[in-house]
Amino acid sequence: MPRQRTSMRKLREILRLRLYAGLSIRQIRDSLRVSIGAIQKVATAAEQNGITWPLICTLDDSELARWFYPQADTQVSTRLELPDWCAVHKELRKAGVT
Repeated sequence: MPRQRTSMRKLREILRLRLYAGLSIRQIRDSLRVSIGAIQKVATAAEQNGITWPLICTLDDSELARWFYPQADTQVSTRLELPDWCAVHKELRKAGVT
């Protein structure tokens, strides 16, 4: 099972609180309820890559994701798959299924 990654909204917020507001890792943890390890990884990666808050403001979510998760597929799916409603209806007709 793949490890859960920090969501884009939280990633931006971690970076904002660290780089713009200058909060400590523990203050960020208390504010966002994100593990200290996740905050340290993001902060370290930003520092190593020379990422600044003004740069982050210019990036969209996919570009930001590529900086922190280069191996991840950062494309947003444009296709939605609808369920097979006939199969769903059939399953729901069975006894004990809600």
